[in-house]
Amino acid sequence: MFDFVQNNNLAIKIILGAVALTFVGFGVGSYSAAVEDPYLAKVGNAKIYQKDVERQLEGQPVNAASRQAVLENLIRQEMLLAEARGNRLAVSPQQLRAAIAAIPAFQENGKFSAARYTEFLQSRYLTPQAFEEQVSRDLLLQAQVAPYQYGSFVSQTLATRMAALVSEVREVRSVVLKPEQFAANVKLDDAMVKAFYDANLKRFKTADQARLEYVTLSQDAIAQGIAISDAEAQAYFDKNAGEFSNEERQVSHILLTADANAPAADKAKVKAQAEALLKEVRANPARFAELAKARSQDPGSAENGGDLGFFGRGVMTKPFESVAFAMKPGQISEVVETEFGYHILKLDAVKSSDFASQKAAVIDKLRKQKAAAAYRAAVEKLTDVAYQQGDSLKGVEAALNLKAQQTDFVPRSGKAGDPLLGNAKLLEAAFSDDVLKKKHNSEPVDVGNNTLVVVRVAEFQPARQRALSEVQAEIRTELAAREGAKLAAERGAAMLAELKAGKAPVLAWGEVKSLSRRDPAGTPLAELRAVFAANPKQTPGFAGVKRDNGEYVLYSIDKVLPAQNLSPQESAQLGMLLGDMSANSVMSAYLEQLRQKHQVVISQTQAEQ
Repeated sequence: MFDFVQNNNLAIKIILGAVALTFVGFGVGSYSAAVEDPYLAKVGNAKIYQKDVERQLEGQPVNAASRQAVLENLIRQEMLLAEARGNRLAVSPQQLRAAIAAIPAFQENGKFSAARYTEFLQSRYLTPQAFEEQVSRDLLLQAQVAPYQYGSFVSQTLATRMAALVSEVREVRSVVLKPEQFAANVKLDDAMVKAFYDANLKRFKTADQARLEYVTLSQDAIAQGIAISDAEAQAYFDKNAGEFSNEERQVSHILLTADANAPAADKAKVKAQAEALLKEVRANPARFAELAKARSQDPGSAENGGDLGFFGRGVMTKPFESVAFAMKPGQISEVVETEFGYHILKLDAVKSSDFASQKAAVIDKLRKQKAAAAYRAAVEKLTDVAYQQGDSLKGVEAALNLKAQQTDFVPRSGKAGDPLLGNAKLLEAAFSDDVLKKKHNSEPVDVGNNTLVVVRVAEFQPARQRALSEVQAEIRTELAAREGAKLAAERGAAMLAELKAGKAPVLAWGEVKSLSRRDPAGTPLAELRAVFAANPKQTPGFAGVKRDNGEYVLYSIDKVLPAQNLSPQESAQLGMLLGDMSANSVMSAYLEQLRQKHQVVISQTQAEQ
């Protein structure tokens, strides 16, 4: 939305999202349920509606699990807000004004601009009251999570111990027992197959399914068939050059760095240095490159006199871009603040687009314009012919020069991931009484992206129970794999016991492989844990793990190499990770307390999903 709220929301989402597992243990089932109001959830008197979830998703298509995660995050936020208000915490008008005035998007020449603020609100159809309520909410949330975000400490003893664990290396060999190795020992009879069939009848019942025939009318396909001459494209470009402007600007800058999270006094000191340097630059603009080489703290451009080369919109950070694209060639800016520090900009050159560089875009635009008109006419014809000649698609093929496509059998639920055969509207039409039972063409179905489909059923198979004779081969295969996995696990566990007892069963161990917690070399997590759970003082050590696919893997831990010292960068990263883990742990406990304190009610509809 804007830098201030975006930065604060990021901190809030990180610390709240990291404790999502806090809610997994009890899920929505442990909340109270209600049905009298169509809200999704309620924390105290605050209600969360579907529109709140959609607002968070910003129109992005997501699955049910992602929607649930968004809802749970909103519940956590409401609990934090309820606690803040219960403690009589509030954002004062002065704090609110200061926060909004500090947002770079609302500033002009370093000062708050009412015009920019109004423009922002109008562009997002927001009222000042609604926007200020959102900022107040974000400020309260930030105040609630800040002690957990910045208040965690990691002892040197813990950091040293964790560094040793992370850098420890173990040399291992492995051998895998596969279910198929025990196939000869698996005993199956018809009674076992029949019993499995009877216990799993639903698995062997086919759903309604149909082979479909359909034609597709696409505006994009129409566009590809339209020819545009160079002369026509040139004439359109000359008349609408501004529409294809891809302006780039060459900017030089001098940067004095300042950490975005630095104390205000430190940032003010750097800003004062930048303003003094700006006076020096303006006193003699010809020295800009010289001063950039000597004073700029941007290692990527300083030695080039601050030259950043040409760039278009969307490349630089927003405050920097806004100033760069508002300047005139040769102009030197005021001091510009970004998350990197304080900049002084000089606009060196402006490069606009010519026809040659924009020819493809012009042709594409003209094709789309012509295709839109042709598509509208084709839609009308498609609708008429599909209805008038409803017993076949041949009339549609002939009238619109389209080619009918045929599918394999498709169930009512469609094919997951298929943009067409997984489309809910198309499936609803295909299995409607008019199409399925009366054998008519469907009406044109809008499947999105200016594409219409007319579908009919070529062949239908109703749901039925598959006979045992049809499925006994796959049942035998599944039972053999299942029983083989049991035998592999039993034999693997027995071999592990023998190895730990000092016996030496005949095994074809693989090559030696070095494993560490930071470099598992592709080893699955469960197996890595088993390897490092073995006593490092007893080598060789042994571990065994049953895999999800029925295999059983044995490990021989032949050697434990001493821990290596981490690089300063690795140590810093580990310290940050431990700090985050500590903060998340404390935050999890805090949220659990809030859940007990503030009643959360989930709607009955949501609870049943």
